[in-house]
Amino acid sequence: MDQVVWIIYSPEFYIYGLVEFEKNHFSHLQSLVYAVKRKKRKFLKLDCVFVHYFIRELNLSDFYRQCVLKNVCHWKAPEFLMLTSTKKDLIDYKWNERMSTLARERCEVDHAFSWLSTLGGAFSALGDYMEQCAETAGKISIHQFKLAFRIGDPNIQSRCRLYLSLSLIQKKQYKRAKIIIKWEYQRALNQTVIDSRLVKMCKGIWSKLQYEYSLYRNNIRRIKRSFGPL
Repeated sequence: MDQVVWIIYSPEFYIYGLVEFEKNHFSHLQSLVYAVKRKKRKFLKLDCVFVHYFIRELNLSDFYRQCVLKNVCHWKAPEFLMLTSTKKDLIDYKWNERMSTLARERCEVDHAFSWLSTLGGAFSALGDYMEQCAETAGKISIHQFKLAFRIGDPNIQSRCRLYLSLSLIQKKQYKRAKIIIKWEYQRALNQTVIDSRLVKMCKGIWSKLQYEYSLYRNNIRRIKRSFGPL
């Protein structure tokens, strides 16, 4: 019984078209076919697509494999399997539909990401003067991060987190921004392929953090000196 399944998995020869494949080397088809006809050795001609799905089911299903063995237990296994071209080409419509859906979804995600980038840049520019715009820019960066996570691009995800840190700087949440920037900078340096633009982006936002924090501390000192002690 096992010989039947084994001969299908790995027969002595596979013959396909004008070439037959042995386990370790190639041999001429003419000599093989001559030997088969001369010695009248048993061979089985099968559709190559059928063999593919048949072996797949044998691998996946123990129950199906046992049923096959019960039905062929008295059948003498052939020495050769001759694989022939399929008469009907199969089109996987379900897989094609799935790929089409993913392609359309990716186009829509890229389109939405572009719009959010433009909108977020505008609110971020106004965030230096109006805290409400900085808050909106932070929300847009979170939406961008969700889209980047759906795309599966880690570099774009890092940029979205840096956009969020920029919003935090504008809202004077310097400690949270500092944690994000340092984490992203170390992560960028530890990548197998270092993205120089991401590293420069981290350095640029870090410089802005230092500048804004220095202005904030100077303003606090000026206010304390203006009022003085009670």
